[in-house]
Amino acid sequence: MSKPNVHGLPQHLRKDDAGYFLDYLVQAEGVIRRKRVRLGQIPLPQAKKVLAQHMQAIVDNRFLNSEIPKLTFNEAADSFLAFSRSRKRSFHRDEQLVGHLKDFFGDHLLESLRLDHVEKYFVFRRSQRQQAGLDLKAATLNREMACLKTLIRRAVLNRQLDRNPIEGLKLFKEIPRSRTLTPDEYLRLLAQCSSHLKPIVQLAYVTAMRQGEILRLRWDQVDFQNKVIVLEAESTKTLEKREIPLNEELLGILHRVPRFLGHKFVFTFKGKVIVNIRKGFGRACERAGIKDFRFHDLRHCGVTNLRKAGVPDNVIMSISGHKTAAMFRRYDSVDRDDRHLALERLRLKDVNKTLEGQG
Repeated sequence: MSKPNVHGLPQHLRKDDAGYFLDYLVQAEGVIRRKRVRLGQIPLPQAKKVLAQHMQAIVDNRFLNSEIPKLTFNEAADSFLAFSRSRKRSFHRDEQLVGHLKDFFGDHLLESLRLDHVEKYFVFRRSQRQQAGLDLKAATLNREMACLKTLIRRAVLNRQLDRNPIEGLKLFKEIPRSRTLTPDEYLRLLAQCSSHLKPIVQLAYVTAMRQGEILRLRWDQVDFQNKVIVLEAESTKTLEKREIPLNEELLGILHRVPRFLGHKFVFTFKGKVIVNIRKGFGRACERAGIKDFRFHDLRHCGVTNLRKAGVPDNVIMSISGHKTAAMFRRYDSVDRDDRHLALERLRLKDVNKTLEGQG
């Protein structure tokens, strides 16, 4: 036990008319304050026992910080969304994800969350989707769990939480999409696209640009002289400036897009900026007889076609805007033709070696 204090009691233990109490200093953000924990009218041996139980915590510095106020999930979620809206272009997606999480966790104290609660959330979400006649994919749950983990990490950074209560949470194994169009499917799709949708599809198919980047494309970003589209950092998902090269076909397509006086956006419909093409694109796919294909899959097509054309991966990534090789590989689809070509190259290589040996 530590050195007795002036009252003859062990350090950090005091007594007054109300009984024994623990007495020590706490420090938070450079400010030192006194902290007291009342034990009440208990015998001295019991008070010493309680002190002994607290001593290790005091040594570990657990009691040298100010108390963190109890935080509900809803409060932490609102704090996270404020951060998302100020920092992220994709904050609308965060709002959707947080909305699902709030439906279940709501007024629960954030520090009380456990891995078992997350498992119950999975059951809750599956039930929600089944009632709506929809399946719940692993990728959907993973996006929601990634949002939950980020939300809790923000709370820890903001000193609203002293630890991560769901540390060790594992995500589900995902099967990445690898749907691309055959040349015939692409031509059939273009034939069914409306006049304002067709150039949008062509640009996505060739350049692997994201839908948002295309729909928000402005005329001042199109450099016809240098044959590039210049996307400023604030215009991209990764917040990094990017140049998209334009071939003669794409230059011709953009030259033919109608321009409206005083309108800064490239793609418009009846003089108004296009903000959503989901229904139009879905109907075009249906008329073309193309199943299980989404607009974002055109990005897979663009990356895969560039790779098949022999373009180095680092160059493709600079065009598509992928920051990591792992994410890039998810968009590079290997198909049957790639596998056949691999064996053809192997066969030719063996033949060449044989000829060299005979020479």
